[in-house]
Amino acid sequence: MGNLFHYDNPIWRFMGKVTDIFFLTLLWVFLSLPVVTIGASSSALYYVTLKMARNEESYIFQSYWKAFKENIRQSTVLWLIMLALGFFFAGGLYIWHRAQFQGAAFIFWLYFVFAILYLFMLILMPPLTARLDTDIKNLFFMTFMVMLKNFSWVLFMAVIAGCIIALGVFVFWPILFISAGVIAFTHSKILEYIIFPKYGWDSVSRVEAKN
Repeated sequence: MGNLFHYDNPIWRFMGKVTDIFFLTLLWVFLSLPVVTIGASSSALYYVTLKMARNEESYIFQSYWKAFKENIRQSTVLWLIMLALGFFFAGGLYIWHRAQFQGAAFIFWLYFVFAILYLFMLILMPPLTARLDTDIKNLFFMTFMVMLKNFSWVLFMAVIAGCIIALGVFVFWPILFISAGVIAFTHSKILEYIIFPKYGWDSVSRVEAKN
């Protein structure tokens, strides 16, 4: 019975993880409110969850804030570029879906394919920004290459994110309070143990490399 209240009990470790994920989600939402900071907020979220995936987490707030400050300039530029691309693809899909002339359907599906690739890159870019110490051009290139070479795993990551959001919206709304943290944590497990080791990226983050 005494083991039930021991700090190393699996139940308490699980509850501690859920609590951390809840606070991470709150931090992500709060620091994403200005919209332009979504990139920096997301890379900071993955900085922490990647450490959690390796069971190396320390103080959640301090780690998150440190990564947010370190990555804010580059992550903001990347996010604004991706946001502009998002509007480009969304606008193209809308226009070509409504177009009536011959060949419009082909252009619509071409846009659709590129929009899917864009969404997959959007999933990978925050964790790669958190992990790699490189410039914007190389980040785009490496994100694209990692996405192509691990397409099935990135598709699985997209399905996980979609399912968690759908569960929160349509089944049990309190899930939304931990949704961002759960998505990032599950993605981080895949990245840390399946994708990153292929490229030797399974040990040092860009924030840690700067210090």
